[in-house]
Amino acid sequence: MFDGRKFEIRNPKSEIFQNQTMKPRDLLLVFGTVQRVMRAERASRDAGLDVDAVPAPRSVSSQCGVVLEVRSAEVEALKGVLDSITLQPQSVFRLRDTTWVPSALDAVAAEDEIKLTAGSAYGGCGAKLSKGLLEKILCGLPRLESEDVLVGIEYADDAGVIRVSPDIAIIHTTDFFPPMVDDPYTFGRIAAVNALSDVWAMGGTVLAAMNLVSYPLSKLGREALTEILRGGLSALEEAGGVLAGGHTVEGQELLYGLAVTGTVHPDRIWRNAGALVGDVLVLTKPLGTGLLTTAAKAEMVDPNDLSTALRWMATLNRKAADALHDAVPHAVTDITGFGLVGHVAEMAEASGVAVEIDLAALPLLPGALEAAATGLVPAGAGKNRDSVAAVLEVDEGADELRVDLCLDPQTSGGLLAAVLSEHAENLVRRLPGAAVVGRVVEGKAGVVRLTSGS
Repeated sequence: MFDGRKFEIRNPKSEIFQNQTMKPRDLLLVFGTVQRVMRAERASRDAGLDVDAVPAPRSVSSQCGVVLEVRSAEVEALKGVLDSITLQPQSVFRLRDTTWVPSALDAVAAEDEIKLTAGSAYGGCGAKLSKGLLEKILCGLPRLESEDVLVGIEYADDAGVIRVSPDIAIIHTTDFFPPMVDDPYTFGRIAAVNALSDVWAMGGTVLAAMNLVSYPLSKLGREALTEILRGGLSALEEAGGVLAGGHTVEGQELLYGLAVTGTVHPDRIWRNAGALVGDVLVLTKPLGTGLLTTAAKAEMVDPNDLSTALRWMATLNRKAADALHDAVPHAVTDITGFGLVGHVAEMAEASGVAVEIDLAALPLLPGALEAAATGLVPAGAGKNRDSVAAVLEVDEGADELRVDLCLDPQTSGGLLAAVLSEHAENLVRRLPGAAVVGRVVEGKAGVVRLTSGS
């Protein structure tokens, strides 16, 4: 039981991190409840390990107020202790420079000198070709059609779906991109989480995946690639899938992602088409990942805000999809490189409706507005603005920083669902970070209007 102790709040600059005679406690273990943390602490101390239960930074845990602080040098002994009491952490965070990044007990800490983002002009989903340019490139190419192709490229949906029997359809999707964070394990996990999301956006179940890698071996060394793949495996395992193989080439720029296969019943596919006038739009993750990671490259972001963004990007959309099943959504997509407005516009066009987004209702990551105010807007945001220029309407006097956030290319963003208003309240209550961000209205198909408030 929680013993009522007062905890001294620590930070990376505290005395323990300045002590040169021993390595700092550089891992935080999240167990979900105070009781589990205390149980792990007692067992670890009984085994002679240097651990401590400390207040949880909100950047690593928004639900449990206490985490276990440990040393990576003692991880092997700690794993034995936790196995002996049949207790495992829900998540692990490692201190890199001054930022807590998603990690794992078996992850190997990369040297701080490794800067994955240094060789990339873009990061994460911001590297996507613009929607308008992609449409021009694909225009005129022949389509290979079949009556068993249930979802193809006609409405820019999140994945393709092929019927293989009356009761089973296969979901095909892939996503890969350059790094938006320097830590290899964290990058690998986020890239995999992003790729897996498309299966849940289609209402499906993850079955298997294959690694897709382009890697500058002479520049980064093999150890960093091992950790990238380890991070991807952690997400795939949590998603309930298996790794079926992969393909790796040596290239000048680091790229990583997954080709993912999922399953869904042919009659229960979620599409980005089907939103009805009167529906409300629920977004399941806060916005701002592109702006925050761009500001981080310029060292103009609070480390705690960056940690929070990384935690959200490393979080699967599986629980959000489970909650959405109960809400019986009319249309679903996930929010990634085209930004909130770009993906909403696709949903509105496919559904033959218009959409209003309430700027005041947007769920935002801590520090997102401040990052927008620096003027360091991702290049992908400009591409997104150009792509939706013909369908985007902005109220006079609208907050320009929030408009920028609507255009911000998201990496591993949340699901966006059009649901009946009576289902929205319960959905938001079940999903921390979720919010009702707009409504479906009559109007020209594909038009998105950004309003200044409810």
